[in-house]
Parts: sequence; structure tokens; C-alpha cells
Amino acid sequence: MTDLAMPAARRGTPAQQLNERFAAIYTQFQPRIERLVTREVRGGNHHLAEDLTADAFYRAWLDLHKCRATTDGQMYNWLATLARRVVAEHYRWKKNTAETPADTGHWTFANRDMEPGAGYYTPAPTGFRTATLANGGDSDPDMDEALRRARQNGGKR
Repeated sequence: MTDLAMPAARRGTPAQQLNERFAAIYTQFQPRIERLVTREVRGGNHHLAEDLTADAFYRAWLDLHKCRATTDGQMYNWLATLARRVVAEHYRWKKNTAETPADTGHWTFANRDMEPGAGYYTPAPTGFRTATLANGGDSDPDMDEALRRARQNGGKR
């Protein structure tokens, strides 16, 4: 491996030198950083790992002028730290956007018309609408019985 962290003085503008340095770093370290991110991503989602790797290298590009790595090992450690932070930030933002189901009844009844008298969405004294389960008959774990009742009533409740 070559020492990519601090290249020798080259001709050209500082921006061109920075572009060449980043291109060499990306070529050398991208596969290793992508493997690291793939191991960090939950469920082995390869597409998400590619996106997060690209984000990590984007941040590396923005902060390359601040990097003080002098060897390939230090450069890899700097990139790996950036990549781990990108993954952690992704999941930190994602945890606040996770959807939770509002219907706590049996899934077979999720798409039926709700009747106010059945206990769903009854007004609370505070003015907020709350979801409460009615007593008995609202949740039927026996799928065959639920299908039989639906066919017998012609699709009506």
C-alpha cells in the first residue's frame, strides 16, 4: 500500500491536489469501509450500507483538509470512525420516525368500518380521542371462525 495520507508535493492548484488525494483514498479504502458499514447495518441491508458508505465518504471529502493521518492505518481508522458515526446517526434519526400500529385488535379487523359504539375512538374528558378496546368479540384469534362469520354475513360485520 502506498502512503496516501500525506502525498508528496505535486503540480497544480491545491483543489486539484485535494481531488487527487481524495480519489486515491476512495479507490483504496471504499471496499473496506463498505464492508465495515455492511456489518454495522441491521439486517444486512446492502443498499442502505451503500448509501451510508457514500455519506461517510462525502463527510470525509468535506473534512479531508482537517485530517491529520500520516499513514494508511491512521487514514483507515479516521474513515472507519466517520462511517460508524454516520451509521449511528442514521439509526438515531430513524428511531424517532418508527411507525407503531394504532389498531391493537386482531389484524383481520383492521380494515373494517369503525362504529363509535364499539369502543373505538371514544371522546375522552380531555378532548383527545383515545382508542380503547371494547369488551369481548373485538379480537378473534381463530382465523377460520372469523372467515366463516364474514362469509355468513356477506362481508358485513
